[in-house]
This record gives sequence, structure tokens and C-alpha cells, in this order.
Amino acid sequence: MNKSKRKTIEGWIDKASNHLQIAKEHLKSSSQYSESIEASQECIELSVKSILSFLDIKFSRSHEWESNKKQFAAIAQQIQERQLLDRLAEQYLDHIIPLPRLLFLVNFWAQFYITAKYGFEAEYLASARDLFKKEEANLAVQHAQECFQAASELKYLNEDKLTAISRK
Repeated sequence: MNKSKRKTIEGWIDKASNHLQIAKEHLKSSSQYSESIEASQECIELSVKSILSFLDIKFSRSHEWESNKKQFAAIAQQIQERQLLDRLAEQYLDHIIPLPRLLFLVNFWAQFYITAKYGFEAEYLASARDLFKKEEANLAVQHAQECFQAASELKYLNEDKLTAISRK
């Protein structure tokens, strides 16, 4: 992988780390659960997109892929055609980087992206702070931590192992 691409991806992971720390800080306040979820979602998205980039998987820059089945199918097809799940297992990374689960998490939390920012805007029904509780924020932080750990694992993986996994 060229240095410029690697530096960009590592920057996304660093930014994901910042969002994770912000999410944890917001979690401490009983009035900032929506902000915690918003920061967690951004951590999850940056982490998973970093992983896909490290693995040289092409993806749409949108916030979620589940709503556009073609985008998700294209990601799944690349994973299957290149046998990336097997390659991760060969390097003993399949339990640390559970790719299908990470894709699930990014799609799951993407559906809350707008709601965590703005609440129910229609007729000003409810603010984001009125919709989310501590339990959801805790879960979001837990999932953000999981995604960040997986991305960090690839960030610090030696180049030979990364190439063995991501080669086409």
C-alpha cells in the first residue's frame, strides 16, 4: 500500500479514536446521550471504512449501504470473490476483525445518523435528547469500541500480513 493512502486511512482511525473519546465523555452526562450516539456512529463509520480501505474494498461514501442493496451487494461480492474471510482466518484475525459483523454494525447505527443529530424534525415532534436513553448510548459506545479495535488491529498490522490479506 502506498504511503499516502496508508497515512489517510490512519488519519481516519485517529479521528475515529477522537469520536470514541467524545462519545465516552457525553455518556457521563445524563443530558447528552444523543450526542454520545452521534459520536459513536461517526467512530463506527470511520473505523469500518478504514478497514474496508485497508483491505482494498471499494465502497460508496454514503452513511449506510443497507438502504441501497446494490452498494452492500458490491461490498459483499468483493469480500466473497477475494476470499477475505478465509484470509483473515489464515492470519488468525477473523475473531478480531469479524467483517460481516462490522458491516452489520455500520448499517445498524447509520440508521440513527440523522435522528441522533436532529431528532424527529417533522412538525418538531421531538428533539434528539428526548429520544435516546443511557442504554442506547452505552450500546453505541460498546459497538464503537469494537469497530475501533478492529480498525486499530489493521493499522498496526505489519505490511506483509496486510498484503497477504488484501491482495487481489
